[in-house]
Amino acid sequence: MAEPAGHRAANLVHDTVYRRTRSAAADVIHRFDAAVTSLWRSRRRILIECASPLSMAVCGPVLEILRHDGRLELWFTTRDETWDTASISRLADAKGRVLPAATAKWMKFDAYLNTDFWNMTWLPRRTRRVHLFHGVAGKYFLDAPTRIAPVVATYDRLLFPNRDRLDRYVEAGLVDPDGPVPQLVGYPKVDCLVDGSLNRAAIQDRLGLDRSRPTVLYAPTWSPYSSLQTAGESIIASVAKLGVNVIVKLHDRSYERSARASGTIDWRRRIEDVCSRYRAHLARDFDVAPYLFVSDALVTDHSSVGFEFMLLDRPIVVIDCPGLVEKARINPDKVRLLREVATVVRTAEEAALAVTCELVAPRRLSARRKAIAADLFYEPGGATGRAVACLYELLELPLPESMPHGSRSDPLSSSCPPMAERGDRVTDIWKTLSRRYARQWTALQPATKRQDFS
Repeated sequence: MAEPAGHRAANLVHDTVYRRTRSAAADVIHRFDAAVTSLWRSRRRILIECASPLSMAVCGPVLEILRHDGRLELWFTTRDETWDTASISRLADAKGRVLPAATAKWMKFDAYLNTDFWNMTWLPRRTRRVHLFHGVAGKYFLDAPTRIAPVVATYDRLLFPNRDRLDRYVEAGLVDPDGPVPQLVGYPKVDCLVDGSLNRAAIQDRLGLDRSRPTVLYAPTWSPYSSLQTAGESIIASVAKLGVNVIVKLHDRSYERSARASGTIDWRRRIEDVCSRYRAHLARDFDVAPYLFVSDALVTDHSSVGFEFMLLDRPIVVIDCPGLVEKARINPDKVRLLREVATVVRTAEEAALAVTCELVAPRRLSARRKAIAADLFYEPGGATGRAVACLYELLELPLPESMPHGSRSDPLSSSCPPMAERGDRVTDIWKTLSRRYARQWTALQPATKRQDFS
């Protein structure tokens, strides 16, 4: 099996006789290593880097296809100190194929799948390196991470979720637009939101939600500057007092006790307590997709879940956290896009008012939500198939017979009817509430964003 062709241009500063000779010798050694390994191993080995549980949610749809192919072996590792091999084994259902990074780095793998540039295992024995982006929110310079250009350059394939990010990498000189590295595939993680594979009633029953009430999801990002830190418990209480189903989905990093992630606060204990008091459901799974799908409205600060929710064309309420925008180094364009299709509030009380009014007028910003979702998620519903095809092409294997179909013609066809169109007792209740709060809510809004919710 041929080794991947190099994709880095010659560097004239370092292009010396010594370096060329060393490079040629290393190439011979790597080819010999690959040839010897192929003599005794019939199946291709893929190493998946589990930087956090979110990694499993991001690459889960792809892994679901790979794990059923008898020609492949899936192995898992993590360099993150928060998640040990036992935790990863439970998440990945890896059946013992979980290795410490120190062990994995000396094994021979045919491919390496990563979802986090800042958390990866370096493999001295040559392998094909694939990166699947883990979000579209534009945090930490991920839209064009020039500061880690040497790391980005080590990958054989970068699987982009949208054209905008691909173009930004090209403009920053991080990838060659005519080379094989940049691949526009979409975002496999959100395929299930639009492909008809999720069942709203089944999710409601599994979570014990009251079907006669609307459901609101509170999903803040991780950071000492997020809304979880500034008003999280109050937001949960205020929204729960509206009489809705409340789901609380924390980012997996919020459960870390580090200053950088959670401000050293034990959020698991504190949120379990407030959820118990107000009968809110604390999400235990790390994949947010089912919770997004079953929710009628979303409350967040700045997170990829806000953009993912746009695929369902349902209302969004954003908690204003100026410190988060600055400290998380969020792309101002992404801040603007999310807020264009959301009601922006500052306090827990305002969040409850916004939820009340948005549930009655869910189509208020529908056209813009659809347009942004179309830009940020390339052909949703078919991303998993395209990502899998890239991997098999890199492994020089024919595709398995069972593959997911392309994207649906109407990506919003699987979403539930909006509250205003259900014509039931719930809608009447919420219309009454919205009229009660309309004058108070309008007074809170800037003149340019005032809407008629009556």
